[in-house]
Amino acid sequence: MRSLSNVFNLLAVGLTIAFLAIYVAHSSIVSSTDTALERSSRYDVAWVGAAGRMEVLSLQKLLAKFMITSDQADASQVKLFAAILANRFSVFQSHSYQAFLDRKPKRRVLIDAARQTFERILPDLNNIEELSGRQLELVQQDLEKVFAGIDRIGAEAQTDSVNQVAQIRSELKKKQDLQKWVASGLFGFIALLLAIAAIQNLFLRKANRKAVGSAEGFSYLAHHDSLTGLPNRMAFNTRFASALARCAEPHKGSIAVLAIDLDGFKAVNDRLGHATGDALLKQVAERMSATCATFANSIITARIGGDEFAVVLDAAEGIDAVLEQADELRGVLSAPYEIDGVALVVGASVGVAVSVAERNPDKLLIDADIALTQAKASGKDRILLFDPAMHDIFLRTALIQAELAGAIENDKIKPHYQIKVDVATGRVTGAEVLARWNHPTLGPVSPAEFTQIAEQSGLIVPMGRKILEKACRDALHFPQDMGIAVNLSVVQFVRGDLVQTVREVLETTGFPAHRLTLEVTESLMISESDRAVEILTQIQEMGISIALDDFGTGYSALSYLRQFDWDELKIDRAFVMELETDDRAGAIVGSIVSMAHMLGIQVTAEGAETYEQIEILRDAGCNTIQGYHFGRPVPVSDLPGTILHAVAATARLSNSSALAKNAVA
Repeated sequence: MRSLSNVFNLLAVGLTIAFLAIYVAHSSIVSSTDTALERSSRYDVAWVGAAGRMEVLSLQKLLAKFMITSDQADASQVKLFAAILANRFSVFQSHSYQAFLDRKPKRRVLIDAARQTFERILPDLNNIEELSGRQLELVQQDLEKVFAGIDRIGAEAQTDSVNQVAQIRSELKKKQDLQKWVASGLFGFIALLLAIAAIQNLFLRKANRKAVGSAEGFSYLAHHDSLTGLPNRMAFNTRFASALARCAEPHKGSIAVLAIDLDGFKAVNDRLGHATGDALLKQVAERMSATCATFANSIITARIGGDEFAVVLDAAEGIDAVLEQADELRGVLSAPYEIDGVALVVGASVGVAVSVAERNPDKLLIDADIALTQAKASGKDRILLFDPAMHDIFLRTALIQAELAGAIENDKIKPHYQIKVDVATGRVTGAEVLARWNHPTLGPVSPAEFTQIAEQSGLIVPMGRKILEKACRDALHFPQDMGIAVNLSVVQFVRGDLVQTVREVLETTGFPAHRLTLEVTESLMISESDRAVEILTQIQEMGISIALDDFGTGYSALSYLRQFDWDELKIDRAFVMELETDDRAGAIVGSIVSMAHMLGIQVTAEGAETYEQIEILRDAGCNTIQGYHFGRPVPVSDLPGTILHAVAATARLSNSSALAKNAVA
């Protein structure tokens, strides 16, 4: 009995030891698991590095955008991200990040160099509006150096993070093996211990799956866009850098970058809301992924931000093959969409840049962005291949954008006047006001060029007011029966209080309202029809005349004649230039004049340069004519001479002494 008791005592001792062993092993593994998971969740070096990389990339993008638009909003964004990046350098001083830097001396050298460079250009970033184009380019180059250091360190931080996760998994695996060994060794003592071991084993498996799932989820979120599921900028930069490295090797071919931007996406957001915009982006991403999946040379398709996407292709088959693929992708993206029963149509502009041996491949993405900007500026919904000459255009545009506001403020943009002649009486009845800018280094800048930039930046509103006010002051010294005509932009209707502006200018200058004509184009009636009619009616009630400019070039020109009670209709120069060579042009002009007169609308023909054109226009019944034959646009100081020239030209136009007498009177 004593022997059996001793056996049970020994068994009890063994069971106790076994239980304690299992308990100790269990507690140790649970503690290690919790510690490992805590370490995984708190290990923030990769996040700090990745955030730094994203912030400097965002700053680079905003700086490039500011160089294109010179918009104050873009300047504010540059300053904001400069402050964020400055704060990021403070975050780099954290204990964990400093420990990471100290593991390799080269890291500290890189981060210090990046910090010093950034601190040097930070004042320029905070005063970005005052920088010239060349200074902006130098800041951009320094910012690329900052990015190189932060990007290198951020990549190493990510690598360390991955290694840390691998170490955690290794530790968990060792603890799991230990638990299995203990459970196997004690199997013979009691089935309860096996059950406990099984439960513990199950717990460990769940913990392991959780750790693995967390690591995989972290990796996916870090490299994919949360809305569309496409690779994000971080993943794009990694694959792009790899493709560039391969491309740099001899005889390894070339790559192409497609920078893609949706045309009209902002209008969708503004009109239908951001939820619809997000749904549209998802469908765009699906189409893009599906189309690029059919390209055997596709390397990566990514969403860079907003409605901007990028595709990298192997260009071994040549530029023509890349352009064909770009056109196929553009066509797919431009096809109609349907979201919640609403049909949507947006275009896609594509900038294409192909690596060549003579050009730095690191600039490939910037080249594609420049080509994209040119594509959107030249009509949208098109593909444009980068040409080195575009870089000069880009710098010219950036210079104009940078100095346009100052030119407006300092009255460097001046009104010129092109006279209008009543060919029935020979009198000069008015003059059209045209903006001119003689840049100190670029020379005369085309009005079409700086006006487009002014419209894009919103500067057309203050510029339009300045031109209107100066023209009204000049016209006070014109003959009493001579009026002026000033062109209006669509942007002035959308962004400015046009009615109040016109009223204030007339009150300030004292210019009579009946001598002022405001000209609008058919594009205004297309984009802002209802609002345009309302505003034009208010202006007309002030005694100001309203003219429809460039008539005949739109798609629904006749319908606009019913929408508003126009005072004047101006026939586009495209018809006038063909009067001598195309009888159909003469017939069209005659029909327009006849129809306008039946509606009580005066008719002016633009672009007349020859006697024959003027004779045809006069015979057709045009009331007034303007063009180089009577005078080019001139500053106000040269206007008297131009008027005398026009009178003489009108006198020579006809042998009628009565007409000459009226012209001199």
